[in-house]
Amino acid sequence: MGKNLQYRMGYHYSIPKEIGFVQSPESKPKMLLLLILATILTVSSNQEFDEAFYKFLGPGYSYTYLQTPPTEKFYPSRSLLECSLIALNSQSEFFTYNKVNRICSEWIKTYAVSMGANSLIYDSILKKGHPSTWNVDKCVGSYCPNFFRHPLLDIWNELQIDEVKLVLYKNQSAVVTMVFEGQNTNLESWFTQEKLKSSPWSDLASDATNCFSIVGIENKRRFYVSNLHEGCPKDLGWLTINEAFHTCDWEKSNYFPKILYSDTTSKIKWEDGYGVADSMAIFIRLRQNLPIPVSV
Repeated sequence: MGKNLQYRMGYHYSIPKEIGFVQSPESKPKMLLLLILATILTVSSNQEFDEAFYKFLGPGYSYTYLQTPPTEKFYPSRSLLECSLIALNSQSEFFTYNKVNRICSEWIKTYAVSMGANSLIYDSILKKGHPSTWNVDKCVGSYCPNFFRHPLLDIWNELQIDEVKLVLYKNQSAVVTMVFEGQNTNLESWFTQEKLKSSPWSDLASDATNCFSIVGIENKRRFYVSNLHEGCPKDLGWLTINEAFHTCDWEKSNYFPKILYSDTTSKIKWEDGYGVADSMAIFIRLRQNLPIPVSV
């Protein structure tokens, strides 16, 4: 971790009363997200949490906020480490403190879903149709959606988003982390090769792609990052979240969605094998014009 310490928040907050609506200078009503000092957390040197940690949400969650108690709790203190938190019921999972510039930044989890249960990834992110059609609130056999959707997605264009992060998890460990430029984006446009800042694949930034989008192709392959289509045996790519069977043998599965990724450092031929993730999550980092003061 070097000079960056990462900590996981263990509390669920209610929406503070200070949040409200204002009339903007352009005479257009916009939401004012008031940042307030919510809680002071303390950690000791042996309480560092790996960013790869991801807690399964459990079956039966709908598109509203999480309501479960935390698995780990940090108790309030004004000594050791103080870090201002944003408490817009954000379910923020990760905090990074840089000792050099004394900046405390955060990633806010905005979306999460696990494999199986026939959940519709694209529709639930873009809020297309009624939530009852997303298949995110009940289990299918042994597969449960473990679904989370933050209402911040609905005001994406009003937020000052600095970066967006997509993470794939397997056995509660991150196996793929992709970071994108978040400024001047909407709910779909952030996921492009032009906005990509980092990924685990050395060739993705420079290689040609014939598809790099959330919508993907044929309403089947979502978050599809592909290099080549020349018949199923020659399909090359890095990532796909399959909502249903399309046409190729390598896509066949007894459950959907299925999260497929290159488990090498470059693109793969899908027919030769691939990694399968348990879940996917999307995080955003809001732009901070001024450092948040932190005393140690």
